Amino acid sequence: MNYKQIYRDETHSGAYLFFGKEKYLIENALSYLINKYVKGTEAFNYTKFNGVDVKPEDIISACETYPVMNDKKIVLVRDVCDFLSEHELKNSFYDFLDQLSDFVILIFWDTQSIKKTTKFYKYFHKKNRDMEFDKLGPADLRNFIKGYFIRKGKTINNSEVAIFIQESGYNSKNEDVRLLDLNSEMDKIAAVAKDKVIKESDIRSIISDNIDTNIFKFLDAMLSRNTEIAIEEFHNLNKLGEPLPLIFHMIIRQVKNLLSYKILSEKDLSRNDIMNKMDVKKFEFEKKILTNERNFSKKFLLEFHDELIKADELFKTSSVDEIVILETIIIKYCNNL
Repeated sequence: MNYKQIYRDETHSGAYLFFGKEKYLIENALSYLINKYVKGTEAFNYTKFNGVDVKPEDIISACETYPVMNDKKIVLVRDVCDFLSEHELKNSFYDFLDQLSDFVILIFWDTQSIKKTTKFYKYFHKKNRDMEFDKLGPADLRNFIKGYFIRKGKTINNSEVAIFIQESGYNSKNEDVRLLDLNSEMDKIAAVAKDKVIKESDIRSIISDNIDTNIFKFLDAMLSRNTEIAIEEFHNLNKLGEPLPLIFHMIIRQVKNLLSYKILSEKDLSRNDIMNKMDVKKFEFEKKILTNERNFSKKFLLEFHDELIKADELFKTSSVDEIVILETIIIKYCNNL
């Protein structure tokens, strides 16, 4: 169920499962419930457990204790996947969840990625208590950005919002970009903006200097064998202070992934099995590796991998100009030399 139901419901009680990619939204919902029900009495009526440490009997005991000078109490269990891995929950635990008193709000917070095939998840799903905090859709994202700038004493027009979203990479299905990342960027933009209304130049002055954005551009240029852009983005990364060994490591990883795919694809394996064996995310596998693997032959990747190993030894044992060596590697890679 969408997390917005938390705000629609007039009253809350019983057990909830909070999960999803957006930690910021989960924290906001938790703060909303704390302020609504136990503000000022948190010391008595707000109990927090870490999943790796807590036992089922600890949770039961906390939920059965009456609130102090208050009508409600909140019990939070973080890292629920750790809790589930430590304990095989019996039917009696689910019976306990069914019989929770109205004065208790019990929240299980999944900070990893709970499997929707587990009995635990299915229990909450069946009762419409599985609150998913997924990445925001287009309309909600626009409203979130506008609202954030308003709280900073700024305003932003729709055209600038669109530019910010595009340049941030939030909608590119990049699993690493979250609202917390956008907040950090918006804080910087609000700080540099001289006028009340955010301009495109304010956005560009911050986003263009974003290392993560340049990394994606660099790796995409390498995959598509665009020498000019790859060299340009390499120098951008260097100017931004990205360590050269880290850039070299990114090249090695890309070559290893392409080579692994070439080797595994020769075996009787499904694409899903190959992806799992490579231990890469679906987006990277489908949009990066599958789309670009045809640009490189297995023979070239094997030989180029050997060159990377030699270059690594060269970096470690001599005082060579690392920038020149990396430029040479990029040119060879992009041109299949």
